[in-house]
Amino acid sequence: MILLARKRVIAAMSGGVDSTLTVRLLQEAGYEVFGATMQLFDGQNLNDAKEMAKFLGIKHAVIDIRELYKKIVLEYFIDSYKNGITPNPCMMCDFKLKFGVFYDESKAMFDCDYFATGHYSRIVFDSERQKYEVRKAVDLPKDQSYMMYHLTQEQLSRIIFPLGRICKKDTRRISKEKGLPTYNKAESQDICFLTSEQSYVDFLKEEAPEAFNEGFIVNKKGKILGKHHGIPNYTIGQRKGLGIYAKTPQYVVSIDAKNNKIIVGENEDLFRTKLLAKDLAFTDGKPPAQEFTAEGKVRYGMKVHKCHVKLQDDGRATVTFDQPQRAITSGQSVVFYEGDRLIGGGTIIRPL
Repeated sequence: MILLARKRVIAAMSGGVDSTLTVRLLQEAGYEVFGATMQLFDGQNLNDAKEMAKFLGIKHAVIDIRELYKKIVLEYFIDSYKNGITPNPCMMCDFKLKFGVFYDESKAMFDCDYFATGHYSRIVFDSERQKYEVRKAVDLPKDQSYMMYHLTQEQLSRIIFPLGRICKKDTRRISKEKGLPTYNKAESQDICFLTSEQSYVDFLKEEAPEAFNEGFIVNKKGKILGKHHGIPNYTIGQRKGLGIYAKTPQYVVSIDAKNNKIIVGENEDLFRTKLLAKDLAFTDGKPPAQEFTAEGKVRYGMKVHKCHVKLQDDGRATVTFDQPQRAITSGQSVVFYEGDRLIGGGTIIRPL
């Protein structure tokens, strides 16, 4: 972790293992640290973050962005499922809120030049290219650089990821060695606005019951194989819970929200080499070229594969992989790398 000249930094705090260790590492590196927590929804537990800020001896503030969260994340989440698209609410929250309004307001509140989070990713400055770069974390299975392709050069010059060079399995041991009470705290769930007893389907049934109209499950030729119980119950690649009979295993290969149909097929029908993407962003501030070769992936946690990216005049791009990719899903992200350096990414419109 590079110690910067002006040492006031705001740390995003949840009160969990990673964010608490982030603060302690910054303190030990000589930074003057302040804490801030996003209030995203009613009933959110803010006490853990407040207690850890007190324990660490730092000033702490809660930034209330409930209305923005509802408008930007929850409405997007609900609308996506209603339209047969699989959303990524954590990615949207990071894009628009954590590294958006929260980044700006928390830094301004404490007059800090720098912003730190507990993400597993690294930021380095390439003196030869004169560019800040996002690089994969040392702990590749836990790498979160996939989430960072929207960050600008200005933001990258102000962001610190202290955990990028630490393995996730070591954070509890290090936390215990440093006397942090969070060392044995349970991990938080992926979708923060759901309760521990609530699935995303339960949430959608409450917020958008109209999305659960029954319809037909059909094969690729349009033959009706059964009924479905609402489009949000299904996602690309799903096999279990279809409730249909067929001679061979059937998987959801596409979702036709307009006609309220779930289309199923064989496992091989899930593989595609080409996709169309929109909302492209590149960490250099511009793409490497109008056409370029990279290593790409279409889902967090999967391996990268060689691909060719061709930008179109309308701002979209066609991405062609050397190897077929399974279950390319509308609404997820396609992300590009050169080695361990993140180049950019975009939102998948559909497989081609």
